[in-house]
Amino acid sequence: MKNLTQKLGFQFFKSKNQLMGTLRPQHTARMATAMFLTPKRHPLKSWENDKEAEGKRIELEGGLSAIQWGVSPRSVLLVHGWESRATQLSGFVDSLLQLGFQVIALDAPAHGHSAGRRANPVLFAKAIAAADRQLGPFDGIVGHSMGGSAVGIAIADGVKCDKVVLISSPSSIESTLKRFAGFIGLPGKCTKLFIQMVEEQAGRPARDLDIAVKLKDLNSMGLVIHDKSDLEVPFKEAESITQSWKRATLVATDGFGHRGIVRQPMVWNKVTEFFGEELSPSINI
Repeated sequence: MKNLTQKLGFQFFKSKNQLMGTLRPQHTARMATAMFLTPKRHPLKSWENDKEAEGKRIELEGGLSAIQWGVSPRSVLLVHGWESRATQLSGFVDSLLQLGFQVIALDAPAHGHSAGRRANPVLFAKAIAAADRQLGPFDGIVGHSMGGSAVGIAIADGVKCDKVVLISSPSSIESTLKRFAGFIGLPGKCTKLFIQMVEEQAGRPARDLDIAVKLKDLNSMGLVIHDKSDLEVPFKEAESITQSWKRATLVATDGFGHRGIVRQPMVWNKVTEFFGEELSPSINI
C-alpha cells in the first residue's frame, strides 16, 4: 500500500509539473532548478560510522571536509556521487591501503561534512581542485556518478593525475539534465529554461561539460566501470567516454545497478589492480 501511495503521489507531482510547466514555465523551471541543485543529506549507515572512526577528518578550504586513512607518500582520492558522501566509497580503502597508498575521501560541497546547501558538477570539480592543491598531487583518483563527471572536468581544467577511475559516470551533463527534466515531467519549453538556469548557477554551458570531449586527448590512463543495467546513467555514456579517451579501458558489469556497483568486492579489486598494474583492453566481469 505504501509503495502504491508513493507511486500515485509521484504521478500527481509529474502531472502537476507538466501542467504548470506549460502555464508557468519560468516559475516551474525555477522550482526544478532548486530541486536539482539541492542535495538531500541522508543518515550514515552503521558500517559507514565504523569506517569513519578508522580515519582522520581533514578540514579543507571553503568549508570542505575529507577523511584520510593511512599515511604514505602515494595517495588516492575518492570522490562520491550526488546525495552520497565520502564514507560510501570506503569499500575501496582496505585494499588500497594494502597496496601502499594513503586514501583520502572527499565530501563534496553540500554533502556529508562539507558546508553548503547547493551543489553542481562544476562545484564538485572545484572541490577536487581544492583537495589537489592542499593534499595532492594524487597518484590516482576514483569518481562515482556525478563525482566521476566532476573528476573529468577537474582533470580537463588542469588537475594532474596518472591514473583515473570513473564509475557509473555520465559523459554528457546536458543529457543528465534532460533525463531529470523528463523524469519529473517538464514540458519542452520549461526544460530549456531549466537547463539555462542550471547553467547560470554552474557558470558554464552544459554542452561544454561533455566528459568524452574533455578527456579526448588526455594522456592519463583511465578505467571506466559501468553496469549494463544502470537505470540512472545509460551504459552508452561509458562507451562514449572510452571511445573518445584512447588510454581508457572499459569494464562492464551486469546486475549491480548505479549505486550498488561501488559496494562490490570485485569492483574494489578491479580498481586496486588498475592502480597496481597495467590493464588489458575492454573486458566484462
